[in-house]
Amino acid sequence: MTRFCVILLISVAVLGCVGTKGRLMHSDEVNRVGSDRAGAEVYNPMVKVAVGKLLDRVTYEPVQQVAFVNGMPPRRKVCFVGLENSSIEELADFKDHIKTAISERISQSEQFELVSDRAVTAGLRTLGFRPDDLFMEGNMTMFVSAMGRGGTPVDYLLFAKMTSGTTVDNKDMQRDYKLTLELVNTQTFVPIIESMPMRKEYNNSVKGKLSGWFKK
Repeated sequence: MTRFCVILLISVAVLGCVGTKGRLMHSDEVNRVGSDRAGAEVYNPMVKVAVGKLLDRVTYEPVQQVAFVNGMPPRRKVCFVGLENSSIEELADFKDHIKTAISERISQSEQFELVSDRAVTAGLRTLGFRPDDLFMEGNMTMFVSAMGRGGTPVDYLLFAKMTSGTTVDNKDMQRDYKLTLELVNTQTFVPIIESMPMRKEYNNSVKGKLSGWFKK
């Protein structure tokens, strides 16, 4: 009976080690680094820097305002049209994560506000437009008019794009990622473009793994 109990306990312990075990991460912990594709360690800082640079630039761009509130110009209205993935990697659930992160940072600005994402999606669907169709002047005018109902003008259309480039070194490789944000002024049709690059190496050879270990 004792031997059976020991075997049973060992079996339970072994089975408990099989499979995935979750753990809540502390807020100050460094993000895990993906082994074969980009993840939080790449996308999160790209969004933070790219949006920050874009907002800094557009703050000083003059835009015709129709009214002032308590002596201050109203917040400029932005339609975030969408995120295009032209990188070699599938974004999967990170696509919505990136879109949400960009939207949150813009909405936190005291000078800008976002049109509801649901309203933008519905507007594109109703007009039968794809995001690229809005670069035609007539289409952009129709879309901006639809989004600006109620007398509030839409000042900008925001487009985001993810790209990548891969350098192969035998079994190892480097991948360059770039998040580009293009903010199009709906009055002048002139874009403001800011981007944030990130590089990441993937090592499969012994030499590459040893080299990567010493770079930590």
